[in-house]
Amino acid sequence: MGHGATAVSGQVGSDAGPDAHVRVAVLELAGVSRLHAGRPVWAPVDLRVASGSLCIVTGDNGSGKTTLLRLAAGLLRPSTGSRICTGRALYVRAGAGLRGVQTVAGAVATTAGLAGRRSAATAALAVLGLDGCASRRVGTLSAGERVRVTLAAALAAQPSLLCLDEPTGVLDERGVDDLLAVLRQLRAGGCAVLLATHQPAAVLAGADAHLHLAGGRVSLHDPVSA
Repeated sequence: MGHGATAVSGQVGSDAGPDAHVRVAVLELAGVSRLHAGRPVWAPVDLRVASGSLCIVTGDNGSGKTTLLRLAAGLLRPSTGSRICTGRALYVRAGAGLRGVQTVAGAVATTAGLAGRRSAATAALAVLGLDGCASRRVGTLSAGERVRVTLAAALAAQPSLLCLDEPTGVLDERGVDDLLAVLRQLRAGGCAVLLATHQPAAVLAGADAHLHLAGGRVSLHDPVSA
């Protein structure tokens, strides 16, 4: 996994999983960059993300973490290069985008794109210990509970690629444990995860790679360097 002075080129996750099954590429970025005010946010990126892999994304505020995740999820088009994603991609900014008047179950179903299919939302809430909150209004929840609601949405959606933006900031120890449990379950089903955070140590266990954004560059490292 090498990277040059101006661009990153590499792979997240090996081609063979621990069960010796072949991993497929969920996301491939080729020469991808994004312009802001006529200037690239970062130098062109070549990146292959394998199914079931976890990549931690770090960088200062304004370095382009959210832009990279939204582009990976297909919510933004690259200004240069190409993006190929197999299956469904889901971008979730933890705790955000929830309407206070919604019920918890309704918010999970809507965020997961499962409107009218509440059974999957209810099952995901149970995994996170929120089944007793299903009929509560989102506006009555704490910040940590809102993050867990978005995690339940990710679990219910079962995407091929999850782009999870800043989930760790307001989580207590139990919340981090819930996050790790959800990530393990999603990855076991083949979901690849890009997770942006200012607290990489909290989610480092089991990560395959670490992307760091700084000075207009995206550099790829082993997770031990996060």
